[in-house]
Amino acid sequence: MSKNIQLKLTKIKYSGGSIGDDIRIEIEHPSGLWFLDKQIKNKSEIKIDKIIYQSVITQNISKISLNVKIIEKDLVFNDVGSIKANLAVDLNNIEPQASIHEIIVKELRGIKLGSKKAIFNITLEILVSEALKSVPDDDVGNGWLKIRLEDNKSIESLPAFLKVKTEYNDTKREYFTILEGPYSGRLASVALKANGLSQLIYKVEYDPVARVNYSVSKKILTLNGKKYQTTDYPNAVWKKGLYDIEIPDYPHEGGRHYLDQSKRAMTWFRIGHNGERYLHVGSRSLGCLTIIEINRWMEIYNELIKARKSDSLSVGMLEVID
Repeated sequence: MSKNIQLKLTKIKYSGGSIGDDIRIEIEHPSGLWFLDKQIKNKSEIKIDKIIYQSVITQNISKISLNVKIIEKDLVFNDVGSIKANLAVDLNNIEPQASIHEIIVKELRGIKLGSKKAIFNITLEILVSEALKSVPDDDVGNGWLKIRLEDNKSIESLPAFLKVKTEYNDTKREYFTILEGPYSGRLASVALKANGLSQLIYKVEYDPVARVNYSVSKKILTLNGKKYQTTDYPNAVWKKGLYDIEIPDYPHEGGRHYLDQSKRAMTWFRIGHNGERYLHVGSRSLGCLTIIEINRWMEIYNELIKARKSDSLSVGMLEVID
């Protein structure tokens, strides 16, 4: 089990006596200290909606321990109140888990010390999600999702259903480790949706390795008992044998001409682990296996895109025969 836990401070309500409005909120959590300086007026409630802690866990936990401190900053005296909180966590609940905590701050200046007592109610929210996620199969990107590689800040594209592991979020982006394909092991990020939710999906069911057969003489590719007409390149004859079919590497511009007939025409599957020979849709070949029945490419795509071999690189195996 691997789950992502995110803790947010969503609201703060200031009631009771007025001790000033220059407020600092400090929350000590298992990874360190989070704080926020905010002008808050007495008799008000404001929305904060800030992430204060997040973690990926691989075993069950029952609580998150916090030290919460409210400080009204002053040139002479800082008025301080604090509590300790143990937040219960239900790892099987993906709905927001909210709790309200009261902190009393006594004024330490004036004629009668402690005569004013301010009450701050803070609302904390725990969100639990799957840490192991996948790239969505989205028509907007024709089956590809634009991401940023964090080591060199380059913008790349990941294919549908590629496996990733969530690491952490900030207010704008989700950060994750890529688990398979050509960028395996690298940290990347993707923009969150406008509502702050993840673009990634979870609970994808993958299929066993796909087995594909290609007859050089008949120019027929067979997958799950279905036969497809192909073309290849006479000057680059395919040799008999077994080849791995890779997880797609990047969107291929050569498929853009066929998008009106097949939404995933830019998704090509490399055959073997080197070179430039692919299984793809199109009308001609310069060395690849090209499916010329363009309106049937989605049948092949759907069979391959969620299939997996155990090497984190491949979706299938191709056997080339006479």
